[in-house]
Amino acid sequence: MTALLILALLLLLLAIGVPVAFALGGLGLILLIAGGFSPLMAPQALLSTVDNFILLAVPLFLLMSNILLKGGIGRDLFAAVQAWVGHWPGGLAVATIISCALFSAISGSSVATAATVGTVAIPEMIARGYERRFVLGLLAAGGTLGILIPPSIPMIIYGVVTEESIISLFLAGIGPGLLLASLFVLYAMAHAAWFGGYTPSPRASWRERRVATLRALPTLVLAVVVVGGLYLGAFTPTEASAVGFAGS
Repeated sequence: MTALLILALLLLLLAIGVPVAFALGGLGLILLIAGGFSPLMAPQALLSTVDNFILLAVPLFLLMSNILLKGGIGRDLFAAVQAWVGHWPGGLAVATIISCALFSAISGSSVATAATVGTVAIPEMIARGYERRFVLGLLAAGGTLGILIPPSIPMIIYGVVTEESIISLFLAGIGPGLLLASLFVLYAMAHAAWFGGYTPSPRASWRERRVATLRALPTLVLAVVVVGGLYLGAFTPTEASAVGFAGS
């Protein structure tokens, strides 16, 4: 009964527009005082939770993603993938998903992945005749790969809270992440074949592919170093984020 009452109060606070952080924190503090505990326990519990060296990886990965976004990495990455698959049925949609998967292996953030790839993919796909709702839906779906494909920021936070091995979580996420990316690619190709009307990109020459790939090569190398170093045990998630930040 008490749990249901707490849940009802939380939903009420959210319904009237109280920010999530204030709703959770305020309700927790009220319950702490109502239970006869000292309010000083709240900052102590907060400090003990965030005082973890591994959590330093979160701001570093986010900072690295922002640097790559401002540096136009998404443009080079998308152009390289498009040069190889742009002539396929639904080639731009396929390139969007593959670009999201590759950038997820660097940033670990769904929002950063969607923002970086979307700045390039959205205008290009709409110009080629793709429906806006399909483009936005595809990009939103591709962005979710950031929480599965390592290094995933939500996995880092989950591992810290539950005291699980973050490397084990990363190993568990790579398979589902690649499977989901493959299913998205198949759906994009099936959608293009079924509905049609999309202007495919011309087949790129081998020279164009080589030039586009060389431009995106630093990003691909950075992804291999960050993810490969984690799997080989060369460095911890925090050290991986520092390496990625320095490389960006």
